[in-house]
Amino acid sequence: MLKFIRNKPKKVSLCQLDDLFGQTISKLPVNEQIAYCQRLIESSKYQLSQNCPKKDSEQLKNLITAATVEIQRLDSK
Repeated sequence: MLKFIRNKPKKVSLCQLDDLFGQTISKLPVNEQIAYCQRLIESSKYQLSQNCPKKDSEQLKNLITAATVEIQRLDSK
């Protein structure tokens, strides 16, 4: 039996994926950062529900994951 090895997607921080967050939003108070991440997740999920190219869907999924991780990090402060 052959085993297929899947490379786990690299976990990239939200600062690396989203220039606006990295340069501006990350300097705001924690509650503003969390609100931005929540809006980013909602809008990305909406865009995923529409027909979009596979390349875009991977980017959106990465954004959702990174924003979720960022919210968890901010909540633990």
